[in-house]
Amino acid sequence: MDYNKEGREDAFHSFAQALQQLSGVVRQLTEAETAKAEAAAAREHKRMDSFLKEEQALILKVRGLEQQRDRHAAVLGWKGLTFRQVLKAASEEEAAVLSPIFSAMEENLAQLTDAKETAGRIITTRLREFELLLGTGSADGAPGAEAPSYFHNKYV
Repeated sequence: MDYNKEGREDAFHSFAQALQQLSGVVRQLTEAETAKAEAAAAREHKRMDSFLKEEQALILKVRGLEQQRDRHAAVLGWKGLTFRQVLKAASEEEAAVLSPIFSAMEENLAQLTDAKETAGRIITTRLREFELLLGTGSADGAPGAEAPSYFHNKYV
């Protein structure tokens, strides 16, 4: 077998594997984000720290997988290309393997975006409640002009 062809096949296999792992981590991030939103909605603030630590670990994992993906994409001549551009540049066989992976990744990223937006809204609401309880916020959620929010400035 030709070394270049074998090297390309290895790089392609590693590229596809990194994408599948990346998709799985995005799914895990979505689950963590959803759990964080549920904890915030249930006012279980003590649980938030564990979700934040889990998120940090998953984000580090995403960065490592993204570096792997970039490295393999460079070998394949796909560095900096979008999913659609990769599918156009790939052979038919490669595109057949990558298409479902890209579809799953796109779906997982959309779900993560929705989960992050939901969690963000709930957490913002809880922060406003804290400010009101501490007497440092106004009813409309903006910090009071006469009593700046120490909590908001220190932790947000």
